[in-house]
Amino acid sequence: MVSFVLACDTDRDDLELSEAEANELNLIVQEGEWKITSFTHNNVQNTADYTDYVFVFEDANNLTATSNLDEVGGTWRVSNDSGDEFDPYNDVDFHIFFNSAGKLGELANNYDVIAATNNEIRLVLGENADGNTASLTFSKN
Repeated sequence: MVSFVLACDTDRDDLELSEAEANELNLIVQEGEWKITSFTHNNVQNTADYTDYVFVFEDANNLTATSNLDEVGGTWRVSNDSGDEFDPYNDVDFHIFFNSAGKLGELANNYDVIAATNNEIRLVLGENADGNTASLTFSKN
């Protein structure tokens, strides 16, 4: 079992996360099934829309979200980001993509990792190019 805690300060003045931490998070997320325990999009609480889904982050960056009604495939990736116009910090990023216009498509973004343990991963999306913000928490199922 991997024992790892990642915690990022929110003022970002001394945020320097290593490639090793991104690699460690890759291992954590692939262990078991995950559920969304919190999702806020543009300051609107949307957690209830996802309570039926179980997320499995597989090898080769395949992502599967399964509920009683459907199964949707996507991709995921953890990276040690060097920053861009809308994410200018050197931090660990968690990319989620679903090829879906439905509610799972709403999750598709490049999130900053705020904290990660073996049982919980907390992500945040500062304002992106579309003006969207979000916070997303996965907990081990």
